[in-house]
Amino acid sequence: MKTLIIDSNNLIHRTFWTAKNQANRSEGVNLTNLHIYFTLNAIYSYVNKYKPDKTIAVWDEKLDYQVNVRKTEFAGYKGNRSKDSTPHENNDTIKTMLSYLSVPSIFPRELEADDIVAYICKNTAGRKVIASVDQDFLQLVNEETILFDPIRKKEFTHDKFEEMTGNTLDDWMTAKCLRGDKSDNVPGIPGFGKVKVKKYLDGEIALNEEQQQTFDANLSLFSLDKIDGMENESKYYQDQLDVPVNSDWSSFIEECKHRDFHRILNKQESWHTLFLLGNKLSQLLS
Repeated sequence: MKTLIIDSNNLIHRTFWTAKNQANRSEGVNLTNLHIYFTLNAIYSYVNKYKPDKTIAVWDEKLDYQVNVRKTEFAGYKGNRSKDSTPHENNDTIKTMLSYLSVPSIFPRELEADDIVAYICKNTAGRKVIASVDQDFLQLVNEETILFDPIRKKEFTHDKFEEMTGNTLDDWMTAKCLRGDKSDNVPGIPGFGKVKVKKYLDGEIALNEEQQQTFDANLSLFSLDKIDGMENESKYYQDQLDVPVNSDWSSFIEECKHRDFHRILNKQESWHTLFLLGNKLSQLLS
């Protein structure tokens, strides 16, 4: 059994700006259709590469909104993120078209998409492939789980983790907590740059009480173990995962025709085989 997990918000942003840049260079290009096509085509490329038995799209969108637990711990968490919702205007169409291909969309409530990925990795048998450029997922890498970075075309695996990151898995997380994460608006311990982090990892220096408090707070923010102690949140994910996804190939093709997705239509046999025949076969064998 192999499960492919798509970090959908991450993908949506990347494909939107790629589509927007191309639309700006070409007259008469429909940005909406180009964005949807680029997103679907990216997922097709991942499915074609890994031939999963099941593909799951996870989102940060909340259908049953609850305050993010991490924001209750640190109000500034991800406070630097853009509020521009433009890249998400096509989310509903993309989710619908994915459902036609038997790809479910799963949403958080009190946590984030990252925590859904962690839950799936810990509660799904067999191999797991996470498709994302977000290196926070490196903490989930183990003998059964790999992280595929679609931009750099790199696979982060358990056996080559230190070779590819320069740290053991434990040291990687420790270094992150020491440095903080600018992309999440989480400050690190003052003065802990590359050199000082290495000295700490080598046991040459220790943290004082204040520094340890910062480290512990960052570890709580960054760790994807939160879901382990949140039964209601876990059930919320599992209930979504348990809902059968009924494919609708004819609707997918009609939507592609409506949007003039000729490149998909010209390869529809391949799309059908990858997403639907492979999925049906895995269901019969499970």
